[in-house]
Amino acid sequence: MLSLVEDWKASGLTQNAFSALHGIKVATLGYWVAKSKEQETGSRGFIEMPSGSAVKGEQIEIIYPTGVRLKVPRDLSLISQLIRL
Repeated sequence: MLSLVEDWKASGLTQNAFSALHGIKVATLGYWVAKSKEQETGSRGFIEMPSGSAVKGEQIEIIYPTGVRLKVPRDLSLISQLIRL
């Protein structure tokens, strides 16, 4: 996926022309381009959980709208990163 996105960027072709040339749907290529941008910016996915100054045993629970629950150390910098996901 990522190699095709790089090939498209280097080709100078429109997404329509590149997709037709490689026999893939333009919507698929567009989706891959969007996903590659997310990976570049780190806007989604996993983040490193650094060891912070949390008091041992103290945890806070974060509940996302999707229902995902995370229990993490009480570390304000980590919590602020997780809330922005």
